[in-house]
Amino acid sequence: MAHSNTKDTNGTTQETYPSTNGFKPTIDWTSFANIINGQPRTSSKTYHSTDPSTLEPLWEAPISTSQDVDDAVSAARAAFPSWSLTPVEIRAKLLVHFGKRAFHDNGEALTALLQRETGKPAFVAGIEVANSYNHCTFHENLRLPEERWEDDEKVIVTRYVPMGVVAAIIPWNFPIVLAIGKICAGLLTGNCVIVKPSPFTPYSALKMVEIAQETFPPGVLQVLGGDDQLGPWLVAHPGIQKINFTGSINTGKKIMAECAKTLKRVTLELGGNDVCIVCEDVADVEGTAAQVALGCFFNTGQMCVCTKRVYVAEKIYDQFLAAMVRFTNGLKMGRPGEEGVMVGPVQNEMQFEKVKDFFKDSWENGHKFVAGGPEAREESEKEKGFFLRPAIVDRPPVESRIVQEEQFGPIVPVLSFTSVDEAIAAANDSVMGLGASVWSDNIAKAEAIGLRLEVGMVYVNSFEKPDCHGYMSGHKMSGIGGDSGVLGIKEMCNVQVMHTYKRR
Repeated sequence: MAHSNTKDTNGTTQETYPSTNGFKPTIDWTSFANIINGQPRTSSKTYHSTDPSTLEPLWEAPISTSQDVDDAVSAARAAFPSWSLTPVEIRAKLLVHFGKRAFHDNGEALTALLQRETGKPAFVAGIEVANSYNHCTFHENLRLPEERWEDDEKVIVTRYVPMGVVAAIIPWNFPIVLAIGKICAGLLTGNCVIVKPSPFTPYSALKMVEIAQETFPPGVLQVLGGDDQLGPWLVAHPGIQKINFTGSINTGKKIMAECAKTLKRVTLELGGNDVCIVCEDVADVEGTAAQVALGCFFNTGQMCVCTKRVYVAEKIYDQFLAAMVRFTNGLKMGRPGEEGVMVGPVQNEMQFEKVKDFFKDSWENGHKFVAGGPEAREESEKEKGFFLRPAIVDRPPVESRIVQEEQFGPIVPVLSFTSVDEAIAAANDSVMGLGASVWSDNIAKAEAIGLRLEVGMVYVNSFEKPDCHGYMSGHKMSGIGGDSGVLGIKEMCNVQVMHTYKRR
């Protein structure tokens, strides 16, 4: 058992967490391996990702084989009976211990690693690591509910029970916190979890799960790095009961179709074309414009709930747009180690080219750029790094790509509206429905607007800030199911109803 109690010289009970499998990571931050059945495993084939702020090659990472997948699934299935019967109180304490080891004791090194592979500014990487620890502590006291019904003849109890083996497929934009949300929910509920990081950002997840082997029994938490074959292998594997995926709509559709073959349970947190509505009663136009701009360009716009469309009341439109442009032009762009940087590079070349195409499309169609521009790239960074200066497009046509599609990068359209009904209709005119923000000095009015929006999450007087206490899910094509909160742990469970008849 991973958890034990000892008493110190004062007689106080102290909790200790000895290694459960004899593997104690030396934590070499330049060497990376899969973790299968509690042990590191290298591979005959490797690849390296790229530092997006310098274009320099990073470290070699493993390319898993189908045998690695089979071995990881077998280890998880072997660990499941014991782990699922481990008291939930112990599973919760182990999560907190793991969080302390990964995000406190090794937080500085993990943050630095995250910056290298993603190009995130220091403050963004720091927020991700801090929020990852918050997920661990949040789950410490989280418990699954039971429903009980009784009459003279019988007792009916509805319980949530673990599924078995969960594959957590993680995108490149937030490789730690999106993984830890799935890990915490999966392990707390008694499942075993196999993490698959993005090939663009494998390093922090590989190292995080390596650190976890000090805490959890072999096979409970594993990680596999790899190429484009790895995801399909996991999705098709008959020994995996659930796929929890965060990523694009197109990939989500493919996963759902493949999961149908084995009737796997799925959670799909997909893309969003998130809207921001700014009402005319906002008194602090300057401050609100700054916050809205942060919501557009946080993490260089590479977040599923970043604001992708801004609708401003006509009465304050010119004033608001000018304030938003001033703030945006003042955002410092640069590499992670530079002081005061607010905007980093786009994480990878594929996404860089996609975002540049939005710039090109708007420019060729005569849209008005009021910040940034068709080049939108720092002169000093032309040879190194996937940098794009944040851009604002003033009132492009509603049918344009910049309005209808998710940019997932540092370019955003700003449009005007003359009535609340018009703004709500425009906001809901999308195949996506992930998040939204509403800004008004009249909170009741803002909440009433929010209730009419066809999205999974609404933020009043704030840009979108996912919180582990709240369920994160989308409507329409933005996904099925979700993560975080009490509902997030239910997503990791099957439902079992026990009917007990009384003896007469």
